Amino acid sequence: MTTINPSEIEQTGGWFNAQIIPIDEIVSSPEVLTNNNASSIIIQPSADGLDVVPISENITISESTRTNKDGTYYDIRLQIEFPIQLKEIDTYFNNYLHKGVALIGIKSSGQQKLYGSKRFPLEFSYEHINGKKLQDGALIRVNVSGKIPQKPVYIND
Repeated sequence: MTTINPSEIEQTGGWFNAQIIPIDEIVSSPEVLTNNNASSIIIQPSADGLDVVPISENITISESTRTNKDGTYYDIRLQIEFPIQLKEIDTYFNNYLHKGVALIGIKSSGQQKLYGSKRFPLEFSYEHINGKKLQDGALIRVNVSGKIPQKPVYIND
């Protein structure tokens, strides 16, 4: 029997980063994902990728469980706000529209959790938010969401 003492493990709140992965970049994946086999997923990022570094306080990932007569579903929602609007970001995000995606949430500790999968993709959308006053600024809000039967899994130790 293994004993885990939570008082000896420090886990800060919030998210450090998030990666949005188009389903077509997942080369290989177990049919049914578990915490034990998720590390075997192979992702091949496209050559035309774009890293947009979010401010970690602007990342929200929620996962709630719902059970109905058909089984258990996981309601996944990601929201990231980027305090900038650029043509390059708009063009890149526009390529994700109408494509299934998966999401990797990364904690400050390095712990990574996968939401969605090749079999059960999430939906991607984004919007431009323009402030009313000069000091309000402008931003791009990214949303990834879905109601899927696949439990979110940890992909590293």
